[in-house]
Amino acid sequence: MNFIHGNGPRKDVCANCGVKMDLITKEEAANLYSNDVANARLNLVSRRWAPFFWIIVLWNAWFFFIKDVQIWNWVVFGALLIITLILPVLFLISTATYTAKMEKITPEFKRPDGH
Repeated sequence: MNFIHGNGPRKDVCANCGVKMDLITKEEAANLYSNDVANARLNLVSRRWAPFFWIIVLWNAWFFFIKDVQIWNWVVFGALLIITLILPVLFLISTATYTAKMEKITPEFKRPDGH
């Protein structure tokens, strides 16, 4: 949850409640309140973490179905093992790209003085 900045009645008020109570406008809380920004962030986060979800699904598929097939057992096991070992490295390498993309979709926000 993101809070709006300020003193007095604006202190410790979330962006959504601040817009509803007319303490700030939607434009002032765009990076905290906008559905477009929220959808873009959710899309970016889901794209970043999706490979880990698929690795878990594929390991379960291998364990329950594929390991009993004689020919494909070791081929799929080797591929899953390689992907599982490479994925964390690629995850760490792509951190800068992820941060840059997250910064790009976030609207400009000037912090008030004193914050």
